[in-house]
Amino acid sequence: MKRTSEKIIDLKKKKNEINFKKLLRFMKIPAVVLVVLVALFLSVRLMGNVAVSNITDGLRQVKTVFLRSAGYPYSLENKELSRLESISGDVLFISEKNLVVLDSRARARLDTQLDSADSKVLTANGRALVFSNTSPSVYLLSRTEVLGSENADSPVITAALANNGSFAIATPSEKAQSVLSVYDNRFILDFCWNCSEERISAIGLSSSGKKVAAAAIGSKNAELYSRFLIFDTGKTEPIADVTYSGTFIYKIIYTSGNKIIAVGDNKTLVYNSKGEKLSELLYAAENVSAISSDENGNTVICLGEFGGAKTRVVVYKSNGSKSAEIVLNGETKGLDVSDNRIALVCGSEIIKYSYSGKELERIQANGSPVHVAVTSGAVYTVESGTICKY
Repeated sequence: MKRTSEKIIDLKKKKNEINFKKLLRFMKIPAVVLVVLVALFLSVRLMGNVAVSNITDGLRQVKTVFLRSAGYPYSLENKELSRLESISGDVLFISEKNLVVLDSRARARLDTQLDSADSKVLTANGRALVFSNTSPSVYLLSRTEVLGSENADSPVITAALANNGSFAIATPSEKAQSVLSVYDNRFILDFCWNCSEERISAIGLSSSGKKVAAAAIGSKNAELYSRFLIFDTGKTEPIADVTYSGTFIYKIIYTSGNKIIAVGDNKTLVYNSKGEKLSELLYAAENVSAISSDENGNTVICLGEFGGAKTRVVVYKSNGSKSAEIVLNGETKGLDVSDNRIALVCGSEIIKYSYSGKELERIQANGSPVHVAVTSGAVYTVESGTICKY
């Protein structure tokens, strides 16, 4: 009887071991699947603040996570790359007439053809806006699909993309020097302004897409000037309309803190959403060598000084305050700002900083980087026909 009792106990133990192994196999589902399911659950609760396209991208990532890849360095196969951008943990590049999104293991999440060889791209909150100065076509993409397109009346001068998917474009027109158009994320025209005397050079959109800032360039008595304007898309008259003589404003960043950073050839201005000037940074004309901002509007401006012998790096937070100034020897060849990190290319070295100006890491590149993107703790560069990851 004792042996029989022991045998029964052994069978129960074996059955428990089998059940435990089944449980272990179930728990080996890739972590990304569980993360996506949690994100989906949270997104349903936060719908309106979280993009539906981001949820779709996350679900598609479950499919691509099982695909094999040679990883980085990623060969461009003799393609001429014109742009490298970070996009929600992935990297996006444009080469000739193709746009490709790669994940952290160099697996292609999107590979689509473009109309123009000189396409430009803006990214925000997992989306990309693609436009060209030689084509009227505008495309809105997620990391895995083309969400829609719009055909303007003329080639696009400049554009802006909001975190909620709204976007703005400036185009030349027969009726006016240039036209500012704002579309919501369903491609419905929400606002239009005809600029009769000047040419729009820069646009910035608020996170909600309900406010837009613009710079327009004109000339009077042989002197260049810039008009700086702020609009509420629900009204026809501007909130602010300021003229700056002798300044060419060519970049506007509308931050998540409702501040507006306007970068010109000889000064950078910071405004609040009411059109009140908060600060002004002066520098010698044509000293700006690079500008980059993240999707919240944290902005970095590189100023070449002493004939290129040094670079002055100025950091603005999304609240409009200047948080740091860094001085580097030599010229910067690349700049990117994302995920609370600044990546600068100086010669063959990549230097990472915090937004407070603290040096975090120095990376020796394998070659001579010509483009740089920082995202999810990694730095991506373009070197000798390949995309490298550090």
